[in-house]
Amino acid sequence: MKNTVIVFVILIIGTFMFQNTIVYMADNITDFENVALPPKKQKKRVTYNPVIKVDATSKETWTLLDFASGKTHTITDPDTEKEKLKNLKWDLGFQRTKIITNGGETNPSGQVGVINLGQVDFNTIMEAPETGYAQDKRKWGKMLNKGISDWYNYRTRTHNIESQKFVYAIRTSEGKYLKMKIINYYCQKAENECATSMCNRNEAACLTLEYVHQPSGDRFFPKYIKPIAKQETVTTQVQTP
Repeated sequence: MKNTVIVFVILIIGTFMFQNTIVYMADNITDFENVALPPKKQKKRVTYNPVIKVDATSKETWTLLDFASGKTHTITDPDTEKEKLKNLKWDLGFQRTKIITNGGETNPSGQVGVINLGQVDFNTIMEAPETGYAQDKRKWGKMLNKGISDWYNYRTRTHNIESQKFVYAIRTSEGKYLKMKIINYYCQKAENECATSMCNRNEAACLTLEYVHQPSGDRFFPKYIKPIAKQETVTTQVQTP
């Protein structure tokens, strides 16, 4: 009988403590949400491939990028500016996290297509596939390209965007080929700086793209040779007109 009473008392105390803990957490949930996540170990990333940074910060306009020249154009609405899309030279269009391509339902006369090659070593991709390139299609009222629409993860803890680091093979508007990886979404901060804390939305949507373009028109990319001497990353800053 004595043991039963002791167990009963322990259960009552435990229940009381548990309820108090739940109430405390509920009353201070904001404080818990603001606690930074433990820092992740980040590998230092170095590339000797060309890099383009595209300003896609506007929610009212689209930035159209031509990889061959590095030039950009701006349009307001792809649905109402079909003639402009047809006449401009461009490959991919960017608006915040959204990406369209110069082909499919976005521009029926365009031939741009995308294949997701997965999370592979960028420099090991030596050949672009001959077929299988996805073009834009309208789904649920939005224009999507299944080859590249899932390029990012949305982190609910920090509300930030993180590239999945897929490598893409792209058939360009000229019928040539390139390989590309989206390596960062933030304008002035490295992606790892936004992994454990909320980066302001005003700092977002400057997509950094690593790429190799094959201007000859064949599907084979030049062999990657790591430089012996230390070099700086080749960067082209693309400004929206």
